[in-house]
Amino acid sequence: MITVFDLDGVLSRADTMATLVFTRLRARPWLVFPIGVLSAVAALATPEGELRPRCNRAVVHLALAGMSEEGYRRLAERTARRLAARRDNTTPEIVDAARAASDAGACLVTTATERFLAQRFLAAIGVHGAEVHASEFVFSPAGPRFRTHNVGRRKAFAFRAAHPTGRIGRFYTDSASDLPLAELARDVVLVGPSRRSATAFERTGIRFRRVD
Repeated sequence: MITVFDLDGVLSRADTMATLVFTRLRARPWLVFPIGVLSAVAALATPEGELRPRCNRAVVHLALAGMSEEGYRRLAERTARRLAARRDNTTPEIVDAARAASDAGACLVTTATERFLAQRFLAAIGVHGAEVHASEFVFSPAGPRFRTHNVGRRKAFAFRAAHPTGRIGRFYTDSASDLPLAELARDVVLVGPSRRSATAFERTGIRFRRVD
């Protein structure tokens, strides 16, 4: 069976896409206020709904406006390396579990983060060969925009499309937005969840172990 890992909050304690966005804002400080408002709305929204991902997409589009694909990839590479180098950003036991599953050919990382950024972070922490389900950008002179946003039910759809008869052995996540995917898992591990996410899992009746 496949072992599935969420990226942000699990393999990386920091939100990888948010870290990239805030790095970009250092060169565009006039965007701090509108992005701050959108981020505040996203934080107040329930993790299971559509408002939070809609706000997060708007934040990314606004922050990365005008950026070329080459420029984005340079920024993503720097961000991934910086996050991987932070000792307080990873949990050795979880990273080791991902490496072992990847070495066994049974590791899937699913994330709302853009694919290139996710792949570079995984490479930097030594998780090689994992299957990656991630968000995708399309680039134009106006900058990158989401072509697909791998969040919520879309994670479950992506898993079913790739593994129509497969089942998840163990699923590591920190968020109630992953409830649709957790329903496909035999064993769920909640990693440092917020009170809201833990309560949402309890209400569904899905059995889980909690790691803080």
